[in-house]
Amino acid sequence: MTLATENPPKKATMHPLLKSVSVIIPAYNDESTVGKLIGDCAALLNDICPDYEIVVTNDGSKDNTLQVLEEYANKDSHIRIINHETNKGFGFTIKELYYAAQKDVVLSLPGDYQYSPKELLKMAEGLNKHDFIIGLRVHRNDPWRRKFQSAVYNLMLRLTYGHKHKDVNSIKLFRRKILNDIQLQSTTAFVDAEFCIRAEKAGYKVIEIPIDHLPRLSQGASGGKISVIAQTFGDLLNMKSTF
Repeated sequence: MTLATENPPKKATMHPLLKSVSVIIPAYNDESTVGKLIGDCAALLNDICPDYEIVVTNDGSKDNTLQVLEEYANKDSHIRIINHETNKGFGFTIKELYYAAQKDVVLSLPGDYQYSPKELLKMAEGLNKHDFIIGLRVHRNDPWRRKFQSAVYNLMLRLTYGHKHKDVNSIKLFRRKILNDIQLQSTTAFVDAEFCIRAEKAGYKVIEIPIDHLPRLSQGASGGKISVIAQTFGDLLNMKSTF
């Protein structure tokens, strides 16, 4: 297989706001989707960005996710793999990826391909005046239970922290320099909200931009498990004193 990233960049299509980009991808049992996601990311970035990397963490997958990642990484030097022998959970993994990114602007995408890499182009418009962009899922393709849990979670964030944004669990595009001024502490899924809240408190400008959300095709995500929800809500309440 020949990946699009083996072709030289097309300078005529370089994006003025995306000159140095890291795409970070947590993957868990995503063998059916993560290969296409990486390939599509590489094709897009090769056309618009002179300096990029794709960093993927295999979080202890029980399927062939790691083998898929290795196949792509062996053919494209832009792709870097972090491997967890056992599953450490989304919070630990995404926090690790935030700090592993090395480029100036960072985009997070889950390995299940519920977001197209092309959402980067919509979200990048926010970089003109903002530092941290949240992708607002206008038509969310999740079961009603997940949407209800998310609505309750975001309501609690508003009540507890005054956090005004509606979809903190979604994908993010941010300037990596933010991490030089804040220290993330949570290792549960609350870390996404923590990142947004600390960034705003440090003076960085955060905005939500509407994006599309695709139906789930893989089975890897564990965000709807009772244990994960309990840990996340626990951090939401317990970490208030650290802000």
